[in-house]
Amino acid sequence: MQKLMIIIMLVLVGCTEEYTVPNHSPGMVQVVDDLLMVAYGEGGLVISNENTGEILEQIFPPRGMNSIDDFAFTDDLIFVLDSRNRDFVAVYLFVNGEAELVTPPIPVEGGPFNGISARNGNLVIAGGTTFLNRFRYSSSGALSNSISFGRDRGHPDVLLSSDGQAAFISTDFGIGLDIERFGVMSLLIGDDLEIPSVISELGIEAAGFTEGVTTPIGFPIQTTIYEDQLLVAHGGGLTIIRLANNYVFESSSTFSIGINANAIAVNGNDAYITGYQESNPVLLQVDLSDPDNPIIISQQPLETNGSIPTSIAIGSNDVYVATGNAGLLKIPFN
Repeated sequence: MQKLMIIIMLVLVGCTEEYTVPNHSPGMVQVVDDLLMVAYGEGGLVISNENTGEILEQIFPPRGMNSIDDFAFTDDLIFVLDSRNRDFVAVYLFVNGEAELVTPPIPVEGGPFNGISARNGNLVIAGGTTFLNRFRYSSSGALSNSISFGRDRGHPDVLLSSDGQAAFISTDFGIGLDIERFGVMSLLIGDDLEIPSVISELGIEAAGFTEGVTTPIGFPIQTTIYEDQLLVAHGGGLTIIRLANNYVFESSSTFSIGINANAIAVNGNDAYITGYQESNPVLLQVDLSDPDNPIIISQQPLETNGSIPTSIAIGSNDVYVATGNAGLLKIPFN
């Protein structure tokens, strides 16, 4: 494991809480274009204009679903996932600031530790401690060609490649293999494959059930794409995997960043990572201009009142962190 070059600046800028749903806690947050989207479980999905703060829509769980715990937004479609009790997915068309239910809830494999990702006609749902589901989706939001695949346990999060043809899966490989138990793998999904195939696997030391685990979503092996690299935030720090042909793990390096990481987002050449340092939640800003020598350029304590940060998103001027009972934190860029 390599040590990062560190230039730490403790940032004392306070955190402010954004719009909240009374009696409900934010679990997942995304910023897409100028839309700030936050899942509040039984409180539904709140969509607002990130620049003005105007609330555009609050999507409550449709009949048959108990909550909206995670979601994916692409091609004007919102795929919402209920990870409480039985698991369901439903699809909304979101146009001109209004959401319309176009596919009522469909049962899918359940967690805990679920994830969802959609891209270029493919939708994949990570079943957590069970199988994965793959659907094809149309421009209208209709789902078809459902298949279940994978191991019988160990798929707590998923990220589709930019072309939607491969999935990067946070993975529990199990015991008894010649590989670290926890890590990531890439799967060839294709458009019509009945049996997706494993492309690459990588066990990562100190990843797994580290500080920061929460349910029903938020397993602390989180991935994102930076140029031709897959970034993996986990209990051992930050792993950077160089990808060949978009999907193949060509080489990897793991860097100790001083925290047990559990969420990551990228803005330009900077990665923003949440995690724990001696049981205290923090936010790191890491310069990735040279992926072989990432540099920590700032570190900030997070005021979460004991709640676990579960998700991070980058806006036009701010970083947003979902922190459960502490609400949604809005932190200005340095």
